Amino acid sequence: MTPELSRTLNALGTLAVSLVLVLAFGYQLALNELPCPLCLLQRVGFVAVGVGLGLNLLYGARPQHYALMLLAALFGISVSVRQILLHIVPGTGHYGSPVFGYHYYTWAAICFF
Repeated sequence: MTPELSRTLNALGTLAVSLVLVLAFGYQLALNELPCPLCLLQRVGFVAVGVGLGLNLLYGARPQHYALMLLAALFGISVSVRQILLHIVPGTGHYGSPVFGYHYYTWAAICFF
């Protein structure tokens, strides 16, 4: 992979992570839905993935940056799957409003995957 292609893909990844965080914050303000503690932890995972991508943009692609992104994604997906398992039991309800039929924590699991 050429350095220019790597830089372009890291920039697109940074934009995607930023879009996810901006949309989550926008829905929070528009719908007056406060994020639960697990949602906040998922946002921390997205921020850490974004930091890894930003480090790649600043200092070039390095294995340590990808390791940071991988650990952050594993952390984020474990938190989001935990929240999915908490709300999958019938009668427990859900948290937040659905977007295209899935709740925020389900979308987070899909994005982290």
